[in-house]
Amino acid sequence: MRIQVFTSLATAILVSLALAPAPASAKTAKDCKTEWQADKAAMQAAGKTEKAYVAECSPKPAKTAKASKPATPVKEDKGGY
Repeated sequence: MRIQVFTSLATAILVSLALAPAPASAKTAKDCKTEWQADKAAMQAAGKTEKAYVAECSPKPAKTAKASKPATPVKEDKGGY
């Protein structure tokens, strides 16, 4: 009986994690630009440009399968002796 309860609880937790929305802290580029404008003097004093701040602030795009392929083709062994 205990195993069934724990299994049900674990399953419910895993399902809730899988269905959870993106983090609330994910900002759009527009939000980041607005923050930059609000604190422009301090950002410039720290040596950051608007473009660099926005790139650092906004979420990174997901990598595609094409981007993860090696640049050079891998030679395959043809099985010959």
